[in-house]
Amino acid sequence: MKQITKILTAITIAFTLLSCSETKKNKSLAMVDTNDENSFVFKVQSLNNNDYPDNPDIGYMATDYKFNYFKKGKINKENGKYSFDFYSSGDNPDFIVFKNIDLMEFIPSIPDNLKEDEYLSYIAVVNQEWNRNQVRFSKNQFQSSDKNIVRVDIARNCLNSYLWEIIAYKNENGKQLPFSHGWFDFPRPLYKKLFKERNGVDFELYKKPLENWVDCENKKINKSYIAKTLDTIAISFEDKGDTMYPIAGARKKKFKEIIYPKTFKTIRDLQSDKTKFATFTPPGFYNKADPRKTELGRIRNLKDITLSEVMSSQVKDTLNEITFTFIDSDHKRVTKLVLGGLDLSALPTLPEEKANEGWKNSMGFSNHPFYESYEQHLSWESNKNPYYSYLTDDKDNWLDSHKVGIDGPVMYWDKENPKKLHVWLLSFERHAFVGHYILEI
Repeated sequence: MKQITKILTAITIAFTLLSCSETKKNKSLAMVDTNDENSFVFKVQSLNNNDYPDNPDIGYMATDYKFNYFKKGKINKENGKYSFDFYSSGDNPDFIVFKNIDLMEFIPSIPDNLKEDEYLSYIAVVNQEWNRNQVRFSKNQFQSSDKNIVRVDIARNCLNSYLWEIIAYKNENGKQLPFSHGWFDFPRPLYKKLFKERNGVDFELYKKPLENWVDCENKKINKSYIAKTLDTIAISFEDKGDTMYPIAGARKKKFKEIIYPKTFKTIRDLQSDKTKFATFTPPGFYNKADPRKTELGRIRNLKDITLSEVMSSQVKDTLNEITFTFIDSDHKRVTKLVLGGLDLSALPTLPEEKANEGWKNSMGFSNHPFYESYEQHLSWESNKNPYYSYLTDDKDNWLDSHKVGIDGPVMYWDKENPKKLHVWLLSFERHAFVGHYILEI
């Protein structure tokens, strides 16, 4: 990731040094500030509107929103099970407790089918770590002293192995709105232990790119480890780049994170190397003072689309793969987008105005989706699921989607015409849609 400015560095350090109340009279909730192999204590910090002026939740918070609700957290292991607890400050702190939580699916995993390829294993783990995974827990999946909290999300926030978030929600006017948001460092010894348990290799092998962003080499993708192509056909399509996308849902909240162009009327206006977005900065907030450059001019012109039936190396079953071939306006850079390991029949059916509700996932291999329920989180095993999506040049060398400025696809079937498949492309940090294509299947 790009270096943050000196001012933001100072702010981050200041937050890290925030102290919490050290004594708690309620012994049932007492926390001892010592760590051992089965107990880990950590501080939780908050960012107010002055600290985080580019927060997309501003204007969408609960009326009784609290900026300093979360102060401390603790992870305990007992009888092989983990509890994940969060506390407010004071002598009788509020609490949110997760009992018997499965932490393993939060840990980046080498997909089983890629373990024999060092390069694919590397970029798979890096992309799992550096893409957001926010998991939603409903009221019956946690305990809270505040009965009005109806949902709590835990997020691995895509900046490094240890920067995580917790967000509590309340019901207000029929909507679930954020009540408080906290940022914390996941305990490093536990993370490294879980990584080794999950992958069977020492964390040190992946430490450098998982703790601090490292540009991956652009090597050729060895497709034989991913899937075997059984049949391929050309697909008729409509490029909807000359239309605008619906400003709704997350795209409405994040619209202000688009830095350049300042005004635009179509998706095509964003398909330029001049397009810039707010960067995601430690400990985990959008920062317009640090503009993120893109290479979105690469997808200016869509040349063709193919649909393939493939035999997945991961699940040993036939699935689908869609390949888009783009060329930039100067006819110099060819870029391919491959979306595979797909069961197209499982995609939802929606009207276009609800495009934000389509099935979505990030770029990478066997990734968890950006957002999911805890039940979905446990069923979507990141070392076994067949999903993959990646960019290459014309020689099939892997391209970093973060540099290009594409975070992943959104897909659904057309409500009016069941033969039409909509594929939208999410921009860097999902601030906007930067592509919309209607495929005739």
